[in-house]
Amino acid sequence: FWSRVMSYYPLHVLVTTAFAPMFVAVERYYNTPWSKTGLRAFLNYSMLQAWFPAEAEVWNQPSWFLSALTFSNLAMPAVLTRTAALSKIGLQKLFYALTTISVLQKLSFSNTSRFHSHNMATTERQTPLIWNLTRFHPLSALMEMTMGVVSAREVMMDTEADQKGLCENPTVYFCAAYATLLLRASSFDFNDAMIRSTLFVPLYSKFLQALHRDCLSATPCALTQLLRSGPVAHLGSLTFSMFLLHAPIGQLFYKKAVATRLWGKPMSRSFFPVYLAIVFVSSHLVNERVIKSEYVQRVAGWAARWLAVNTEGALQDS
Repeated sequence: FWSRVMSYYPLHVLVTTAFAPMFVAVERYYNTPWSKTGLRAFLNYSMLQAWFPAEAEVWNQPSWFLSALTFSNLAMPAVLTRTAALSKIGLQKLFYALTTISVLQKLSFSNTSRFHSHNMATTERQTPLIWNLTRFHPLSALMEMTMGVVSAREVMMDTEADQKGLCENPTVYFCAAYATLLLRASSFDFNDAMIRSTLFVPLYSKFLQALHRDCLSATPCALTQLLRSGPVAHLGSLTFSMFLLHAPIGQLFYKKAVATRLWGKPMSRSFFPVYLAIVFVSSHLVNERVIKSEYVQRVAGWAARWLAVNTEGALQDS
């Protein structure tokens, strides 16, 4: 558990600390009490913010997922043990059950708020905590991670006969998954929560399964070859850095309380390509200098071992 946490916690601490002056300055701009600023700092550094819907998006908004991911990693040993004992049919039933629960949660939100995305801007202001509970709650993240585990385990159980019989082109599922996003532009205009749970996640799970099987085939399709090419693999190595950096860098240029002080006004849409380039270059530097740093890896490894020794048996019934 601790080794997994320490694979992402150092960068989270670095990014949070580097941009902390900006985060605190914004809080002072809105006259936020120091006690609340301290609470938000504690929630961010302890990665507990996903449990508090009112604070889930404070400071570096994407880091809420690290909070939910940490809880999911804590529960993962039990999940892996139970899923490993299931047959293929049992895994498929579990995936359908988890999908049903996920859809029910999104239906609950949509019934309370609105089913259609064109009304989301208004209703999010009216019911932001319900929306945050729908998007951010660690239990929801655990459920979706379990769906990923189930999908991976099902592929692992393929027999030689299965591999010969399941000749699925991953490109079909890839295009189908992203085509579901067009429903936002259709007359149906479903909100993102409904599209994601009912269509995108199941289809994308099928895409990943088909991609894995295609990688093992003698003649992988063009998409499979593209995704395992060097340039695309390098881009993939930058995604975590981009994930954590894009929001605070974006605040520098687009958040009114910050950009007005720095540049006189928020940047225009024409600046957006420059912003993307800054995020890309920053992510590359962080990936090379921090994530790949042997020193950072040694410190993170030492911390993981120390925490493992001092928390051993903490969740055992003895």
